[in-house]
Amino acid sequence: MQLDDLMQQNAVSVLVWLKNIESDSIKPPFGFNWLGLAEAATFEAQSASDLVWAGVAILVYERLAAEANSSTQESLIISAMLLRASMIARFGSVPGHLVLDIDQIMRWFCDQQMMSWNSVAKMAANWRSCNIEEIRELRRIKNRLRVISMLAESHKYILNPELNNWLSLWDKLP
Repeated sequence: MQLDDLMQQNAVSVLVWLKNIESDSIKPPFGFNWLGLAEAATFEAQSASDLVWAGVAILVYERLAAEANSSTQESLIISAMLLRASMIARFGSVPGHLVLDIDQIMRWFCDQQMMSWNSVAKMAANWRSCNIEEIRELRRIKNRLRVISMLAESHKYILNPELNNWLSLWDKLP
């Protein structure tokens, strides 16, 4: 099964195929284009507001992230979280749902914050004088905040004061 063949099927069939691979019932094709599947499923999910395709994309992004180096892992997880946020903006939050559980996004954001808001605010105010690793960390925070911003703009979720504080840093970050 190649990507083109898989994308000719409906989302439920692709999800079943993916779950069979996860359970080791079948082996994935050698050299399969997993990123291509994640991106194609994301496109289908976004264009058709399809939660099953969104579930396929998220499962694949998470699979890829589990095997990736740290910088690639961050990008893959942000792609999954942006898709979640987009679907929550359309359909609302549903606790425990693979795609629509807003708590997954909130836990991810909070777990990823290694620095305090005060530390980030101080660095952001003078980010041009930071070293390259500090600038990269500030950029990672801004990328994560993009997910939170999407939720805030959707008006499907009322941000707590702490998240509002984080969002207030958005335009100050590199």
